[in-house]
Amino acid sequence: MDLSPAPSQLGELAAAFLQAAITLGLAALFWYLYHRHHRPFFGWWAVAWLLYALRLGAIISFLLRPDRAWLYWHQVATGWTALALLWAALVFSLHRPWRRWYWVAVLFPPLWSYVAIYRLDSFLLAAGPAVAFLSGATWWTAWAFWRHDRAMGSWPARALTVTLVLWGLHHFDYPFLRARGAWNPWGYYLDILFILGMGAGMLLLVHEDLRRGLAERSAELERLAGRMVHHQEEERRRLSRELHDETAQVFSAVKLQLGLAREVAPAPLVPRLDRALELVDEGIQSLRSLTNDLRPALLDDLGLLPALRALATACEERTGLAVELRLPEAAPALSADAELALYRTVQEGLANVARHAEAGCVAVTLTLADGQLALTIRDDGRGLPSTWSPDTLRRDGHVGLAGMRERLVALGGSATIRGWPGGGVELAARLPLTAGSGV
Repeated sequence: MDLSPAPSQLGELAAAFLQAAITLGLAALFWYLYHRHHRPFFGWWAVAWLLYALRLGAIISFLLRPDRAWLYWHQVATGWTALALLWAALVFSLHRPWRRWYWVAVLFPPLWSYVAIYRLDSFLLAAGPAVAFLSGATWWTAWAFWRHDRAMGSWPARALTVTLVLWGLHHFDYPFLRARGAWNPWGYYLDILFILGMGAGMLLLVHEDLRRGLAERSAELERLAGRMVHHQEEERRRLSRELHDETAQVFSAVKLQLGLAREVAPAPLVPRLDRALELVDEGIQSLRSLTNDLRPALLDDLGLLPALRALATACEERTGLAVELRLPEAAPALSADAELALYRTVQEGLANVARHAEAGCVAVTLTLADGQLALTIRDDGRGLPSTWSPDTLRRDGHVGLAGMRERLVALGGSATIRGWPGGGVELAARLPLTAGSGV
């Protein structure tokens, strides 16, 4: 079989060099991504494109210096490139483990290339099985991406499927057209289009996969935050119950015993006992305030709106801050978690205004619109510093505000804070009514 290149084939060199440069660029890109993200399929894609570049190097060498060895390694690298692309697709889309019989496919290119190049005289007989193997591996790769599209609804995987099906068909023109110089150099340019389409599809597919993984991780973090908030409330409930049922009873018993002792005590001791009774009363009052902060009884007994009114009254009495409430006449049916999230938001908002805002008045507004509960807390204080950003909540010690946002996010809501230097701060929280419905 005469393997010498035809004179027209020497015009392939420029196209072959261009294709090799593009392929090496893709190999370098995926190798970089492999070292950055440590994903196995990045490494296999880098290997596949490097093998493709070696394949082009072999055919360029054959065109410059005809030798059966160059043609042999061109055929081997072609088959291995298809297998590397296939394996990368199986690892990416199906997480397929390596199986022993895969070695049969790996050994086919070097074994059949030896037979075709050195033992057969019929070009079609030599090229036919190699092209069938190459197209079969390409279509198997298309099938792997098609499965990924069916499972994930991925349009980049769909585009890769179409590209690979067409590329597999394109392989069949090799023994009839390209090997006889009919496609030169347009066959190379068509291959370049397929290569660029594959590279773009792979990058878009990986971007989609990373974005989906990030969304799943964010959802998992939100679920974790919700569980942490739930456990925190359970611990608050337990502490409130123990303080009310045990510690408060001890204080009451101490007060009773001091009262009995005062009735029989000598006159010089009466002032001291009176002072002790005052301290006990202060301790009981402090304990009641603490248990109410831990778990507001009014919220459990009367609901959200009465609990908010009581919270505003207590804030005014304790801090001297004027609290203006703008509440609906009746609250919609809410779950216990939703009511608690809104109550804690107002509680934390008022506490921060009292501690940091240097404000004289704060307005709390609760409205229902477009299927959402909208809560705003606006003060007339000094505003936020110019260096403040939402990312500084935990770093600067605003754990309460961060926890408030986590409560709302866990229920599908949101919280934003904005301020104006010298013009106050506004805390805006939204909660979908469907997420908070108690029915």
